[in-house]
Amino acid sequence: MKLSAATVIGLGCFTGQVLANKWPYERYYPKANKQGDPVADKAQPEFGDQDSGSGNQFGEWLGRLVNQGTVAGLQEIFTDGSLPKHPSFDDIWENIKTPEVPPNATHATRPPSYKATWPQNEAEALLGHLPWPLDQRCTASKDQWWYRTYDGSCNWLKNGEMNEGMYGVAKSRDYGQHHYADGISMPREGPNPRAVSNAFFKRKEVLYYEHTPFLLGLVEFIMHDITWSSDSRDEYIDVPVPDDEKDFPLNTTFRVHRTEAAPETGTSRENPRENINRATTWLDLSSLYGSTHEVAMKLRSFKDGKLLTQEVKAQGTKKAASYLPFNSMGVPVQTRPGVSPEALFAGGDPRTNEDWIMLGVHTLLLREHNRMCDLLKAKKPAYDDEEIYQTVRLLMSAKFSLIGNAYQMAYFKDMPWPNDDGFPLYREMSGSSWLEINPANNYPWPLVTKEGKPTVVSAEMAVVYRFHEFIVKTFPIKDALNNTMWDQNLFATAFNATGFVDAGLENIMRGTVASSIPNFKSGVEEDFRSAGKYKGSPFDIVVWSIVHEREQGLPTFNEYFAAYNKGNPGQEPPEVQVPIRKRFEDFSSDPKMVAELKRLYKNPDEVDLVVGCQLDETMFPHATIPTSSLIISLFSLISMGNSDRFSIGFAAMRCLLVDKPWDCHPSNALEELLWKPVENEAFPNARFYDDYWMAELDFQAHGQNLLWRLVTENSEINCLQKNPLFPLDEKTNPLLCALPESSVDIRLLLSTGVEVTLSLIKTHYVEIIATIAAVIITVWLYNKVNAAARGYPKVLGGLPFLGKALDFQKDAKAVVLEGFRKFGDRSAPSVFGIHLASLTHYVISNPQDVQSMIDDAPYEMKFNLSKLFEAVNMPILLRKVNFASNLHTNLIRTHLGDAATVQQIGRTMQAAATRFLETNPLVPATSNSHVYSEGLTAYINQYITSVCARCMVGPEAYEHPELIEMFLEFNEEVDKVIGLGSLLPSWMSFIANIPMNKGYNKFRKVFLPIIAKRRAELGEKKQFNGAAAVAETGDDFIDFMSFILDIVDDDKRAADLVTITVWIGLRNLQITLLSTLLDIIDVPGLADQINLSLSRPARGVKADLSTLNTFTRTDSSPWALLRAAMFESIRLCGPASGPARIISSTHDLALASDPSVKLPPGQVATLSSFYSHRMPENYGPDAKQYNPRRFLTSGPDIGSKEFITWGLMGPHTCPGRWFTQEAICIMMKEVLERYQFEPARTGLDDDEKYEYHAGVVTRKEIPVTVYKRSA
Repeated sequence: MKLSAATVIGLGCFTGQVLANKWPYERYYPKANKQGDPVADKAQPEFGDQDSGSGNQFGEWLGRLVNQGTVAGLQEIFTDGSLPKHPSFDDIWENIKTPEVPPNATHATRPPSYKATWPQNEAEALLGHLPWPLDQRCTASKDQWWYRTYDGSCNWLKNGEMNEGMYGVAKSRDYGQHHYADGISMPREGPNPRAVSNAFFKRKEVLYYEHTPFLLGLVEFIMHDITWSSDSRDEYIDVPVPDDEKDFPLNTTFRVHRTEAAPETGTSRENPRENINRATTWLDLSSLYGSTHEVAMKLRSFKDGKLLTQEVKAQGTKKAASYLPFNSMGVPVQTRPGVSPEALFAGGDPRTNEDWIMLGVHTLLLREHNRMCDLLKAKKPAYDDEEIYQTVRLLMSAKFSLIGNAYQMAYFKDMPWPNDDGFPLYREMSGSSWLEINPANNYPWPLVTKEGKPTVVSAEMAVVYRFHEFIVKTFPIKDALNNTMWDQNLFATAFNATGFVDAGLENIMRGTVASSIPNFKSGVEEDFRSAGKYKGSPFDIVVWSIVHEREQGLPTFNEYFAAYNKGNPGQEPPEVQVPIRKRFEDFSSDPKMVAELKRLYKNPDEVDLVVGCQLDETMFPHATIPTSSLIISLFSLISMGNSDRFSIGFAAMRCLLVDKPWDCHPSNALEELLWKPVENEAFPNARFYDDYWMAELDFQAHGQNLLWRLVTENSEINCLQKNPLFPLDEKTNPLLCALPESSVDIRLLLSTGVEVTLSLIKTHYVEIIATIAAVIITVWLYNKVNAAARGYPKVLGGLPFLGKALDFQKDAKAVVLEGFRKFGDRSAPSVFGIHLASLTHYVISNPQDVQSMIDDAPYEMKFNLSKLFEAVNMPILLRKVNFASNLHTNLIRTHLGDAATVQQIGRTMQAAATRFLETNPLVPATSNSHVYSEGLTAYINQYITSVCARCMVGPEAYEHPELIEMFLEFNEEVDKVIGLGSLLPSWMSFIANIPMNKGYNKFRKVFLPIIAKRRAELGEKKQFNGAAAVAETGDDFIDFMSFILDIVDDDKRAADLVTITVWIGLRNLQITLLSTLLDIIDVPGLADQINLSLSRPARGVKADLSTLNTFTRTDSSPWALLRAAMFESIRLCGPASGPARIISSTHDLALASDPSVKLPPGQVATLSSFYSHRMPENYGPDAKQYNPRRFLTSGPDIGSKEFITWGLMGPHTCPGRWFTQEAICIMMKEVLERYQFEPARTGLDDDEKYEYHAGVVTRKEIPVTVYKRSA
């Protein structure tokens, strides 16, 4: 800043303000490493001199505006009304001309003073320059105008118009046109949409490739961000295929649902039908964050502003990274038949899972949000979670807008004026020069308003801006060495979240930037135009577009552009006109296309809007996109971006055009960040550009590097072409590399540490031992005093380090009961802790506290199950890749959570149970009875394992009888590993990995040949029957392996998943089935009563598979008594501790029953099934007794505080609970029909029945005599 004599006194502090001008990126040209992989070559920086870079393009642009004097009021801010050539941020700052201030005076401030508690006054002061009164519904709360709202309201603050661009309001019409058949709501008529699709949209033989699939993913994400038309539930249009159809059978019908109508529309010609937009219209990343408060809350972690993620180490990556969480929180998602919503990713838009390329963009933005949270927290340590989250939302939308600028430039060639500022399209449309149209404008900008309102997404844009020709058939999945692992069919990636995780973001993104997509005029990929099934029915993406155009009453091609050519009221007609097609020959120079038009349409005015755009052969000046398509799509998109009050363009000019740098008052959180306060006594409100955030938003290059950075800063991809939207080209689009993260040689570090430690011990072992002892005692005393001071519950301490872990291993129930006796038996403080090695488990029994855990289960804001699983070695038990993706659970929940599938697999269970009992009878054929002096446990375990193996593996399980012993041994190893989880610190968990790896490798030897055989059989079936063939096992029964092979391509991983599912089945049945049998025979005469109820039809209904429905309960069912006895046994055989969760709150968690008592984060909150299920409050005075008829007239509410054996109600309730019930009922029926039992003793109490270990319950053995049941 140049200082005059009058300003020297007041601006002494200004001279110390120096903005960094170094080019903010360290990018290098590549060199090949020893493996041939490209890495950064430090000898070849991008510009040769990293201190200069390519210059400050933002400064160049601002300098042109100032020096030309075309923006009112801009020259007067700078000394001599100009800026030097090639100005840096320093130059801009040094040339600001402040007003003269008398010595010892302070410059008057604007706005006038107001109370900070009056947000309405504050809003009026900061936004008083707007040309209309503000809506007080928005200004009453600062959160409504300082940040973005979730639903997009209050972006446009004009009084009475706060809903402009908001979620849930009707879409606009570009020119107010409604062309319904009846003028009200009936769809516009036209030729058969499938015939139109076949005529004009088939994939062409010659394709022109100019962009990468990354562009496809970006277009999809942008469209999902600004528009979503949900389907009407009861209105649809059936489209039969035409008589000359070649791809579908002639009896095929496409059913296209109409779009949801806006309430109270479609009642008259004066009030025609409108369609609701279920997304916000602003480029606010609502696809990431959600367009409603409810969805947004479910996607937040509420820690440091970050979004929820799951951390996965994908194949080929060096470390775990963030992926979208699976939908355990229940946000709305679209899916296809056979895929449960819980098996898909949770995102802000229901269409999140439509394909992997868009998911790649979504995942990068998720990681970018959380990365930006870390940056903001470091820069603004005083910000809390809410401030970080809301501010980063604004930063992310600013970045996304700048990325959108880079995206729209992908369609343009060289321009006769600057095209890097995002406004070449407007210059073409109006015929104006770059000096007349530039982004240095105040908000609101009249050029982007329509009749005084902002440009918001229109119904026409939502239909035309789909660019279906960009869709590819396949794209490569590439590893870190750029080798193609496989070519992935894009259509097959729809609603396949687990496959996305398995493939890995990096491998997917490498493929999307290393291949090409078709250009305009290429036609639509047949996998999407002639899909056999999409969401369960035939599908043609073009048919959907044409039907939606007509059923929404949109104009035809000629009707739309006749209105366009006239221009908006109060504005000049556009310079670029679109000729009206008076003849069919005006649509196309191709005689075949003209012939098809004449065959299908009566006259040119009937030609659909999307068809006319498809046939348009004129390219917009200086662009590579057809004129008509560009006008409806990109022109509207850019207008919408510049109608946004939070636009980065307006924010960057706030203190130049609205305020001045020496008296700057930001009006939202984005402006607050971009304009950094500058200490100055004379000008207390002085601000200037914050160089850190300007560089972070890539202002030096108008955002042209943000896509490259989005990938390289959020993945392990370090080398990427400069513009990822275009294919690699050594000259025009070279490969540029970032420096990889520095690495540490762990082996060297460990060996050095060991040497140093041993040397110290040899020399000073007495002092070291004494010091360690003193430290341990001090820490113990401190923790004890600190815990009491912070309100933590009392803890059963036990031994040093181990606590009560050894006792808990031997008798978990005794330890839990000791706590209840010692600490009040559920009276205040109603919870106590048990110290188990590295964690303290807080036992919760008060119903109010139990309910708080259940209420949190869908969200896991306070209590987290996955973190608990990590603590008890579940990643080792299930293999890390399966645990991270949760694929086993999603498969079980999807298939065994379906009533029809469970009933069908019940046939497999019944056949397997019959086979086992016939080949392994409880009583030998030569005898009428047999005494089991050691009890029935061993036999029942074999019975369970055999049936589970058949259900999960298939008939091949019978060929491998050794599987039974293998699984029983595997189960014993699992018990040991779970036990180690309570004894070993997490860094020693590798010890538990050894036996697990050994077990999995044994199973692979058995299962890999079976899987290879299955895949070969499936291939033959597909070849014989076509693509519709399904995976079946060859007999008349289904098995779970078929479901696994249908989604998992890697044979080794499939073998591991088969192992896991058999073990889970064994685990769930091992105590529940055995307890059901032993409890039944413990009550004299009960087995006969149950057998009688099963063998004699009740009210004419037989106890067979057709009447067994584990998903519902019917009193009259012949299975009712057996099911009631089963639930009672399950109630009483729950573990001493569990279900449990890690306390994941970011701060001490107050108990619902007594807020003065706190639970510390990072420890375990556990319920006790044993204790809760025996509480008189839950089950009456006989709660501790076995009552087989307790659930005869009312089934237990699984997951409620009264019945927690299968977990808490919510997304993590045991997914195999219906399978377990089906198996117990079927297997018990088969046993009771064949045998009678006589135990050595009856009327057993709890102590005689159960043994409780860490997480495991077993039955105590009792001798039993088994008799053959007489016919």
